[in-house]
Amino acid sequence: MKAKSFKKTNPFDLYDKIDKNEISPVYIFFGNQIFLMEKAVELLKKQILKTSAEFNYSLFYGDSVEATEIIDNAKTYPMFSERRLIVVKNAEKFPANELKILYKYLSSPLSSTCLVLLFMDNKKIQFQNNTDIVLVEFTSDIKGTTLAIHKIAKNLGHPITKDAALTLISLVGENLQEINNEIEKLVIYIGDKKNIEVSDVEKLTEKIHTEDIFQFLNSVAKKDKAKTLESLLELELSDEDPLTILNLLSWRFRLIWKAKELMDKKLPKNQILKELKISSGALYHVQMQAKIFSYLDIKRIVKVLYESDLSLKTSYIPKNQILTKLALDMCS
Repeated sequence: MKAKSFKKTNPFDLYDKIDKNEISPVYIFFGNQIFLMEKAVELLKKQILKTSAEFNYSLFYGDSVEATEIIDNAKTYPMFSERRLIVVKNAEKFPANELKILYKYLSSPLSSTCLVLLFMDNKKIQFQNNTDIVLVEFTSDIKGTTLAIHKIAKNLGHPITKDAALTLISLVGENLQEINNEIEKLVIYIGDKKNIEVSDVEKLTEKIHTEDIFQFLNSVAKKDKAKTLESLLELELSDEDPLTILNLLSWRFRLIWKAKELMDKKLPKNQILKELKISSGALYHVQMQAKIFSYLDIKRIVKVLYESDLSLKTSYIPKNQILTKLALDMCS
Protein backbone atom coordinates (compact mmCIF):
# COMPACT_ATOMS: atom_id res chain seq x y z
CA MET A 1 0.00 0.00 0.00
CA LYS A 2 1.42 3.38 -1.00
CA ALA A 3 2.32 5.58 1.97
CA LYS A 4 0.33 8.75 2.42
CA SER A 5 2.20 12.05 2.20
CA PHE A 6 1.70 15.51 3.64
CA LYS A 7 -0.07 18.17 1.67
CA LYS A 8 2.28 21.15 1.56
CA THR A 9 1.33 24.70 0.67
CA ASN A 10 2.44 28.30 1.12
CA PRO A 11 0.60 30.99 3.13
CA PHE A 12 -0.91 32.78 0.13
CA ASP A 13 -2.34 29.61 -1.43
CA LEU A 14 -3.65 28.69 2.02
CA TYR A 15 -5.49 32.03 2.27
CA ASP A 16 -7.14 31.41 -1.10
CA LYS A 17 -8.28 27.92 -0.07
CA ILE A 18 -9.71 29.21 3.21
CA ASP A 19 -11.64 31.91 1.31
CA LYS A 20 -13.10 29.11 -0.86
CA ASN A 21 -14.04 27.18 2.31
CA GLU A 22 -11.61 24.38 1.43
CA ILE A 23 -10.72 23.57 5.05
CA SER A 24 -8.50 20.66 6.11
CA PRO A 25 -8.95 18.72 9.37
CA VAL A 26 -5.36 19.40 10.52
CA TYR A 27 -2.89 22.20 9.84
CA ILE A 28 0.70 22.36 11.02
CA PHE A 29 2.11 25.89 10.91
CA PHE A 30 5.80 26.65 11.39
CA GLY A 31 8.25 29.42 10.54
CA ASN A 32 9.26 32.88 11.71
CA GLN A 33 6.56 35.00 10.05
CA ILE A 34 4.19 35.18 13.02
CA PHE A 35 2.13 37.88 11.31
CA LEU A 36 1.26 35.51 8.44
CA MET A 37 0.41 32.70 10.89
CA GLU A 38 -1.92 34.93 12.89
CA LYS A 39 -3.59 36.11 9.68
CA ALA A 40 -4.25 32.48 8.68
CA VAL A 41 -5.77 31.77 12.10
CA GLU A 42 -8.00 34.86 11.81
CA LEU A 43 -9.18 33.78 8.35
CA LEU A 44 -10.00 30.31 9.70
CA LYS A 45 -11.95 31.86 12.58
CA LYS A 46 -13.93 34.04 10.19
CA GLN A 47 -14.68 31.19 7.78
CA ILE A 48 -15.41 28.44 10.32
CA LEU A 49 -16.92 30.13 13.36
CA LYS A 50 -19.01 32.97 11.93
CA THR A 51 -21.41 33.68 14.86
CA SER A 52 -20.70 30.52 16.90
CA ALA A 53 -17.26 31.32 18.36
CA GLU A 54 -18.34 30.85 21.98
CA PHE A 55 -19.41 27.25 21.28
CA ASN A 56 -16.87 26.04 18.74
CA TYR A 57 -13.49 27.66 19.41
CA SER A 58 -10.75 26.48 21.79
CA LEU A 59 -7.24 27.87 22.31
CA PHE A 60 -4.52 25.83 24.04
CA TYR A 61 -0.79 26.14 24.70
CA GLY A 62 1.59 23.21 24.29
CA ASP A 63 3.32 23.82 27.62
CA SER A 64 0.13 23.87 29.68
CA VAL A 65 -2.27 21.29 28.24
CA GLU A 66 -2.48 17.51 27.99
CA ALA A 67 -2.96 15.86 24.63
CA THR A 68 -6.06 14.04 25.88
CA GLU A 69 -7.80 17.38 26.56
CA ILE A 70 -7.13 18.51 23.00
CA ILE A 71 -8.33 15.19 21.58
CA ASP A 72 -11.52 15.27 23.70
CA ASN A 73 -12.26 18.74 22.31
CA ALA A 74 -11.43 17.64 18.77
CA LYS A 75 -13.84 14.71 19.03
CA THR A 76 -16.68 16.94 20.23
CA TYR A 77 -19.14 17.73 17.45
CA PRO A 78 -19.75 21.44 16.72
CA MET A 79 -22.87 23.34 17.80
CA PHE A 80 -24.75 25.55 15.30
CA SER A 81 -21.91 25.19 12.82
CA GLU A 82 -20.39 22.72 10.34
CA ARG A 83 -17.02 22.70 12.12
CA ARG A 84 -15.26 23.59 15.31
CA LEU A 85 -11.79 25.20 15.45
CA ILE A 86 -8.99 24.28 17.86
CA VAL A 87 -5.72 26.27 17.90
CA VAL A 88 -2.66 25.06 19.80
CA LYS A 89 0.17 27.57 20.19
CA ASN A 90 3.72 26.69 21.33
CA ALA A 91 3.16 23.15 20.05
CA GLU A 92 6.94 22.60 20.08
CA LYS A 93 6.71 22.55 23.90
CA PHE A 94 4.66 19.35 23.97
CA PRO A 95 6.55 16.63 25.91
CA ALA A 96 7.44 13.60 23.75
CA ASN A 97 4.93 11.34 25.50
CA GLU A 98 2.11 13.86 24.89
CA LEU A 99 3.01 14.07 21.20
CA LYS A 100 2.69 10.30 20.89
CA ILE A 101 -0.85 10.48 22.25
CA LEU A 102 -1.68 13.26 19.79
CA TYR A 103 -0.30 11.19 16.88
CA LYS A 104 -3.16 8.71 17.29
CA TYR A 105 -5.78 11.41 16.68
CA LEU A 106 -3.86 12.86 13.73
CA SER A 107 -3.84 9.47 12.00
CA SER A 108 -7.63 9.71 11.67
CA PRO A 109 -8.90 13.22 12.48
CA LEU A 110 -12.56 14.17 12.64
CA SER A 111 -13.67 16.03 9.50
CA SER A 112 -15.94 18.34 11.52
CA THR A 113 -12.94 19.69 13.48
CA CYS A 114 -10.13 21.90 12.23
CA LEU A 115 -7.05 21.48 14.45
CA VAL A 116 -4.22 23.99 14.00
CA LEU A 117 -0.80 23.36 15.58
CA LEU A 118 1.63 26.30 15.67
CA PHE A 119 5.30 25.36 15.97
CA MET A 120 8.04 27.94 16.59
CA ASP A 121 10.65 25.22 16.09
CA ASN A 122 10.13 22.70 13.28
CA LYS A 123 12.57 20.18 14.78
CA LYS A 124 9.72 18.55 16.69
CA ILE A 125 7.51 18.10 13.63
CA GLN A 126 7.82 14.36 13.21
CA PHE A 127 4.23 13.31 12.55
CA GLN A 128 3.59 10.38 10.27
CA ASN A 129 2.61 11.42 6.76
CA ASN A 130 -1.12 11.81 6.25
CA THR A 131 -3.10 13.49 3.46
CA ASP A 132 -5.45 14.97 6.08
CA ILE A 133 -2.54 17.06 7.39
CA VAL A 134 -1.54 20.27 5.62
CA LEU A 135 1.97 21.53 6.37
CA VAL A 136 2.43 25.30 5.92
CA GLU A 137 5.82 27.01 6.18
CA PHE A 138 5.48 30.66 7.17
CA THR A 139 8.86 31.93 6.10
CA SER A 140 9.69 34.35 3.31
CA ASP A 141 12.68 34.94 1.10
CA ILE A 142 13.22 38.38 -0.42
CA LYS A 143 10.91 37.51 -3.34
CA GLY A 144 8.13 36.27 -1.06
CA THR A 145 8.46 39.27 1.24
CA THR A 146 8.31 41.67 -1.70
CA LEU A 147 5.18 39.92 -2.99
CA ALA A 148 3.57 40.21 0.45
CA ILE A 149 4.40 43.94 0.61
CA HIS A 150 2.71 44.56 -2.73
CA LYS A 151 -0.40 42.64 -1.58
CA ILE A 152 -0.60 44.53 1.74
CA ALA A 153 -0.19 47.92 0.07
CA LYS A 154 -2.70 47.10 -2.68
CA ASN A 155 -5.27 45.93 -0.12
CA LEU A 156 -4.87 49.29 1.66
CA GLY A 157 -5.61 51.11 -1.60
CA HIS A 158 -2.11 52.48 -2.25
CA PRO A 159 0.15 50.33 -4.47
CA ILE A 160 3.86 50.47 -3.66
CA THR A 161 6.62 50.65 -6.27
CA LYS A 162 9.19 47.86 -6.54
CA ASP A 163 12.05 50.10 -5.41
CA ALA A 164 10.00 51.43 -2.49
CA ALA A 165 9.27 47.87 -1.37
CA LEU A 166 12.97 46.97 -1.47
CA THR A 167 13.85 50.17 0.43
CA LEU A 168 11.28 49.30 3.09
CA ILE A 169 12.80 45.82 3.50
CA SER A 170 16.29 47.33 3.79
CA LEU A 171 15.13 49.56 6.64
CA VAL A 172 12.87 47.32 8.71
CA GLY A 173 13.85 43.78 7.70
CA GLU A 174 11.62 40.94 6.52
CA ASN A 175 9.24 40.73 9.48
CA LEU A 176 5.82 41.23 7.91
CA GLN A 177 4.17 42.45 11.12
CA GLU A 178 6.56 45.39 11.22
CA ILE A 179 6.26 45.91 7.46
CA ASN A 180 2.45 45.96 7.75
CA ASN A 181 2.69 48.58 10.52
CA GLU A 182 5.00 50.74 8.41
CA ILE A 183 2.77 50.51 5.32
CA GLU A 184 -0.25 51.58 7.39
CA LYS A 185 1.74 54.66 8.54
CA LEU A 186 2.81 55.36 4.95
CA VAL A 187 -0.79 55.22 3.70
CA ILE A 188 -1.74 57.93 6.22
CA TYR A 189 1.41 59.91 5.41
CA ILE A 190 0.91 60.12 1.62
CA GLY A 191 -2.73 61.20 1.92
CA ASP A 192 -4.41 61.53 -1.49
CA LYS A 193 -1.30 60.44 -3.37
CA LYS A 194 -1.92 57.14 -5.20
CA ASN A 195 1.38 55.21 -5.03
CA ILE A 196 3.91 54.74 -2.23
CA GLU A 197 7.33 55.67 -3.59
CA VAL A 198 10.95 55.46 -2.41
CA SER A 199 10.96 59.11 -1.27
CA ASP A 200 7.93 58.45 0.98
CA VAL A 201 9.63 55.48 2.64
CA GLU A 202 12.88 57.39 3.17
CA LYS A 203 11.15 60.46 4.64
CA LEU A 204 8.80 58.62 7.01
CA THR A 205 10.54 55.36 7.89
CA GLU A 206 14.26 56.00 7.64
CA LYS A 207 14.83 58.16 10.73
CA ILE A 208 13.75 55.72 13.42
CA HIS A 209 15.32 52.77 11.65
CA THR A 210 18.73 54.41 11.22
CA GLU A 211 19.37 57.18 13.72
CA ASP A 212 17.65 55.64 16.76
CA ILE A 213 19.06 52.18 16.14
CA PHE A 214 22.48 53.74 15.44
CA GLN A 215 22.49 55.43 18.85
CA PHE A 216 21.56 52.16 20.55
CA LEU A 217 24.25 50.15 18.75
CA ASN A 218 26.84 52.87 19.29
CA SER A 219 26.25 52.55 23.04
CA VAL A 220 26.53 48.76 22.77
CA ALA A 221 29.84 49.08 20.90
CA LYS A 222 31.22 51.29 23.68
CA LYS A 223 29.93 48.76 26.25
CA ASP A 224 28.21 51.68 27.97
CA LYS A 225 25.40 49.91 29.81
CA ALA A 226 23.79 53.11 31.12
CA LYS A 227 23.63 54.71 27.65
CA THR A 228 22.46 51.44 26.10
CA LEU A 229 19.55 51.18 28.54
CA GLU A 230 18.75 54.85 27.94
CA SER A 231 18.68 54.28 24.16
CA LEU A 232 16.53 51.19 24.65
CA LEU A 233 14.05 53.22 26.69
CA GLU A 234 13.84 55.76 23.83
CA LEU A 235 13.03 52.95 21.41
CA GLU A 236 10.34 51.61 23.73
CA LEU A 237 8.86 55.12 24.20
CA SER A 238 8.54 55.43 20.42
CA ASP A 239 5.72 52.84 20.73
CA GLU A 240 7.77 50.10 19.07
CA ASP A 241 6.72 46.58 20.09
CA PRO A 242 9.50 44.54 21.80
CA LEU A 243 9.47 41.96 19.01
CA THR A 244 9.69 44.77 16.47
CA ILE A 245 12.77 46.17 18.24
CA LEU A 246 14.32 42.73 18.29
CA ASN A 247 13.59 42.18 14.60
CA LEU A 248 15.12 45.56 13.79
CA LEU A 249 18.29 44.66 15.68
CA SER A 250 18.53 41.21 14.09
CA TRP A 251 18.07 42.67 10.63
CA ARG A 252 20.60 45.41 11.33
CA PHE A 253 23.30 42.93 12.34
CA ARG A 254 22.68 40.87 9.22
CA LEU A 255 23.16 44.07 7.21
CA ILE A 256 26.31 44.94 9.16
CA TRP A 257 27.77 41.48 8.52
CA LYS A 258 27.03 41.68 4.81
CA ALA A 259 28.36 45.26 4.58
CA LYS A 260 31.52 44.19 6.40
CA GLU A 261 32.12 41.42 3.86
CA LEU A 262 31.57 43.81 0.94
CA MET A 263 33.89 46.41 2.48
CA ASP A 264 36.56 43.76 3.00
CA LYS A 265 36.36 43.07 -0.73
CA LYS A 266 37.09 46.79 -1.37
CA LEU A 267 33.94 47.17 -3.49
CA PRO A 268 32.97 50.71 -4.59
CA LYS A 269 30.14 52.50 -2.80
CA ASN A 270 27.65 52.22 -5.68
CA GLN A 271 28.11 48.44 -5.83
CA ILE A 272 27.68 48.10 -2.05
CA LEU A 273 24.46 50.14 -2.30
CA LYS A 274 23.24 47.81 -5.04
CA GLU A 275 24.07 44.69 -3.04
CA LEU A 276 22.52 45.92 0.23
CA LYS A 277 19.56 47.68 -1.45
CA ILE A 278 19.66 50.60 0.98
CA SER A 279 19.84 54.39 0.67
CA SER A 280 23.09 56.38 0.93
CA GLY A 281 22.02 57.74 4.32
CA ALA A 282 21.37 54.27 5.70
CA LEU A 283 24.67 53.03 4.25
CA TYR A 284 26.65 55.63 6.20
CA HIS A 285 25.36 54.27 9.52
CA VAL A 286 25.78 50.63 8.48
CA GLN A 287 29.40 51.21 7.38
CA MET A 288 30.21 52.99 10.64
CA GLN A 289 28.86 50.04 12.59
CA ALA A 290 30.69 47.55 10.35
CA LYS A 291 33.94 49.21 11.38
CA ILE A 292 33.05 49.07 15.08
CA PHE A 293 31.84 45.47 15.39
CA SER A 294 34.10 42.51 14.64
CA TYR A 295 32.78 39.30 13.08
CA LEU A 296 33.15 37.67 16.51
CA ASP A 297 31.10 40.45 18.13
CA ILE A 298 28.35 40.04 15.54
CA LYS A 299 28.27 36.24 15.92
CA ARG A 300 27.96 36.54 19.72
CA ILE A 301 25.27 39.23 19.57
CA VAL A 302 23.22 37.34 16.97
CA LYS A 303 23.17 34.35 19.35
CA VAL A 304 21.93 36.60 22.18
CA LEU A 305 19.25 38.03 19.86
CA TYR A 306 18.10 34.52 18.91
CA GLU A 307 17.78 33.50 22.58
CA SER A 308 15.82 36.68 23.35
CA ASP A 309 13.54 36.06 20.37
CA LEU A 310 12.62 32.62 21.74
CA SER A 311 11.97 34.11 25.19
CA LEU A 312 9.72 36.84 23.81
CA LYS A 313 7.66 34.32 21.84
CA THR A 314 7.42 31.50 24.33
CA SER A 315 8.03 32.63 27.94
CA TYR A 316 5.83 34.45 30.41
CA ILE A 317 8.58 36.82 31.55
CA PRO A 318 7.60 40.51 31.04
CA LYS A 319 8.85 41.65 27.66
CA ASN A 320 10.61 44.76 28.97
CA GLN A 321 12.66 42.54 31.31
CA ILE A 322 13.73 40.36 28.38
CA LEU A 323 14.82 43.46 26.42
CA THR A 324 16.71 44.85 29.43
CA LYS A 325 18.60 41.57 29.82
CA LEU A 326 19.27 41.58 26.07
CA ALA A 327 20.75 45.09 26.21
CA LEU A 328 23.04 44.17 29.11
CA ASP A 329 24.10 40.90 27.44
CA MET A 330 24.93 42.76 24.24
CA CYS A 331 27.26 45.05 26.22
CA SER A 332 29.07 42.19 27.98
